[in-house]
Amino acid sequence: MIIKLTQNHAKELAKLHLKKYRTLHKKTIVEGVRLISQLNDYGINFDELIICDKSEFDTSQYSAKQSFIASQNQMKKITTTKTPQNIAAVITIIHIPIKQTQFLLYLDGITDPGNMGTIFRTATAAGVSGIILSPDCCEIYNPKVIRASLGSVFHLPSETREHNWLKSLQTTIVATTLEDSTNLFELSKPASLMLVIGSEAFGVSKEILQLAKHKVKIPIPGNIESINAAVATGIAIYHFINK
Repeated sequence: MIIKLTQNHAKELAKLHLKKYRTLHKKTIVEGVRLISQLNDYGINFDELIICDKSEFDTSQYSAKQSFIASQNQMKKITTTKTPQNIAAVITIIHIPIKQTQFLLYLDGITDPGNMGTIFRTATAAGVSGIILSPDCCEIYNPKVIRASLGSVFHLPSETREHNWLKSLQTTIVATTLEDSTNLFELSKPASLMLVIGSEAFGVSKEILQLAKHKVKIPIPGNIESINAAVATGIAIYHFINK
């Protein structure tokens, strides 16, 4: 049964735009037909489904504990895009533990939501085993990250670990850096790989560089200082999966 969304409920949903409320309630809000359809394909259960009263979406394909109909003004309050797509959903945040370790990413200080989401999306497409995040990375359940990842943050296993955790690994650590590094394309994929990507501002930390067996860079023949972190990650991932 679809019921009318109250103003008080709309205000509570809008609070999920803030990290502290997402953390408190262990829930987040997603929006848009494409994103919600992808999450549905992943088998994600929706706690709530909110549809604008002006839309004509067929929501029978989506399974939700409760469905609501909302006004356009309410949709503007509970969504974050400039042009709301007239459908949103609330989902419970569930962390998927990493079980396979053949090819992992370690993201060191990635704070841009767009880059973070793009890296998750690319890693999912390429079949990466999972992503490890340093504690200073941006929150992956930020709406911008979710949109950029096309929902893959709810599908690809991920964990948050300190730098020291890398010391205990029985895997080959390959770090990307412009200093004292060799050509990425000359390195074959190790049997077990941890690929480390640093932030555009600070790069990979010195502590991790000391642990790395290989330090690599992507050749840049053009007149530009560096490549966007998400783009560089995609190039490196596909280099290794094709080796």
